[in-house]
Amino acid sequence: MTNLVRICILTFLFLSPVTLFAQSAVTQVSSAVTISDEISLQDLNQLIDRSRFRSVILQRPDHDRGNGLTVYQLRDVAEKARVSLIYQPIENGSNTQTDIYAFARYYNSLPKPILLICKSGKRALDLYTQAKQQGLLND
Repeated sequence: MTNLVRICILTFLFLSPVTLFAQSAVTQVSSAVTISDEISLQDLNQLIDRSRFRSVILQRPDHDRGNGLTVYQLRDVAEKARVSLIYQPIENGSNTQTDIYAFARYYNSLPKPILLICKSGKRALDLYTQAKQQGLLND
C-alpha cells in the first residue's frame, strides 16, 4: 500500500464530515484547509462569514451534472466578502500532475484559511493529499 493510499484512508477514517449547514458537509483537514461538498449560496455565505475564510478554490466544473453553484455565482459571493477566488475545474477522477502543481501554486500563494469546494469533497481531498505527500505545500 502506498503512502498516498494510507493518507487517504486515514483521512477518511479520522476526519468524518461535520454537517454545519442545511445540506453541506464540511471537513477541516488542517488549520489552513477546509473542504466542502456541494454547497448552496446561503450556506456558502454563512460559512465564509463564520469561519473567516480568506480564499476559496472551486474545483467542480460548471458543466458537472447537477451543479447548483457556478463560478459566476461564487465570484459574486467572494467579491462581496472580499475573499480570493480561484476556479480550478477538475474532471471527476482525473487529477493530473499538472493539476497537483497548479493546486500547490494556488495554495502557497493564497491567504489562509482556504475553503475547497467540489461535488463530494473527493477531488479536493485528493489534490490536497497528493500535493502534501509530494512536499509541494508550504505550511
